[in-house]
Amino acid sequence: MARNGERKGRSRSHRAPSLRHALALALLATVSLSACGGGDEDGDSVAGAPGASTPPPPSPSPAPGGQDSGEQDANSADRTPIRITFGDTELTARLHDNSTARDLAAQLPLTLTFRDLNNVEKTAPLPRGLSLEGAPEGDDPLVGDIGYWAPDGDLVFYYGDVGFWNGIVRIGELDGEMDAIERQNDDFDVTIERAE
Repeated sequence: MARNGERKGRSRSHRAPSLRHALALALLATVSLSACGGGDEDGDSVAGAPGASTPPPPSPSPAPGGQDSGEQDANSADRTPIRITFGDTELTARLHDNSTARDLAAQLPLTLTFRDLNNVEKTAPLPRGLSLEGAPEGDDPLVGDIGYWAPDGDLVFYYGDVGFWNGIVRIGELDGEMDAIERQNDDFDVTIERAE
């Protein structure tokens, strides 16, 4: 009998704090929900309240390896079409809308001598360095990207995976496959001009 009384007493003492805890949580939830809806002190609608307009979401930030090379625009209409010619081969490409790519476009037409580097990229020194205004510290270019290697002032065609390097600025992309560029030996001349 005493055990049943002790059991009942313990059960009540455990129930009482959990009931108080539940009431406190309910009160807290009610206060939190009322603070989220309706209007603010000036009577203006609060974001998330019925009838309130929601601002557009911010543009996504670039992730390592997927950065936007400064102010690159995803709209292809804002990119500069170019033609890349070597031997009997003619390729098309587009320069991004960023300060580094615009600086290259201002120098076109150019004829540059490319060489292979580590079986992943073809590089050629430019007559003068390009603007780095708004450019990221580095990037991880994709196969088919056109880049600027700022430390040496080189234009680069990437046909393999180079990984992330400080000093790389992605400035454009080639249309189609990279096989024709990959097959070229060292010291091949390339003419780059606007395709407009």
